[in-house]
Amino acid sequence: MKKAFGIAAAAGISALGVLAGATATGAQAGTIGLDRGKLLTLQQVQKADPATKWITQVDRGRLPAAYCGPASTEGKAVAQRLARGHTDEMMSYGTQYLSRYQSKAAAKAAYTSILATLKTCKYSKPSPTHARRITENRTIKAGDATTILRWWDYALPSDPGSENGAFPYAVTLKGTVVSVLAFSQDGTGMKAANFDKLAVAAAAKLPG
Repeated sequence: MKKAFGIAAAAGISALGVLAGATATGAQAGTIGLDRGKLLTLQQVQKADPATKWITQVDRGRLPAAYCGPASTEGKAVAQRLARGHTDEMMSYGTQYLSRYQSKAAAKAAYTSILATLKTCKYSKPSPTHARRITENRTIKAGDATTILRWWDYALPSDPGSENGAFPYAVTLKGTVVSVLAFSQDGTGMKAANFDKLAVAAAAKLPG
C-alpha cells in the first residue's frame, strides 16, 4: 500500500533549547526567555487527542520534518528556539516549535511569514498518485492571534488503494514568541476540535 507522505523522514534539529544570537536575560526591551516548561507535554497531547495512542515524547535528537519545510515553523531573526516532538511510534507525529524574537514587531512579522509559507507549501509535493488541498484555514481565540491550517494529501481515483495524509498546523503569536504545532497523520488526521484543544493549551503556556 502506497503512502501519501514520508512522515518517517526526519530532519536534524541541533542545539534544542539554546540561544541563537541573543541572550535570554532581556537585553532587548520586552523580550522574555523561554524554557522547556513552555512546551506541550506528552500528557497534554494525550488528553487533547485520546483517540491516538501517543506514547513517546522526543526532547532531543532527530524530530520529524515539518511537511511545509523549515520556513513553515520559524521566521527570520530568531533570538531563541525550542522544539519537542510526540509520536505513537507508528504513523502519527507532532512537533511543537517555539521561537522567540527580539521585539513584538519581529514576532508579528515572523507569524505573518510563517502563514504565507504554509498557504503555499512549496517545500514538498504530493506523490504522482495523490493531489493536495487545504481543508482548514481559520482563526481561533488563543494567544494574541492563532491560525489553524490543514493540508490534506488524498489518493487520486486512478490509485484508490493509496493512503491519505493529514498535516494540520496551529500557528500562535503571543508577545515576542511564536508557537507552531506541525502534525502528520494518516487519513484525515486529528479531529479539528481536538487540534483546537492542543492549540489553546499551547498558547496558555506561552509567556505573556
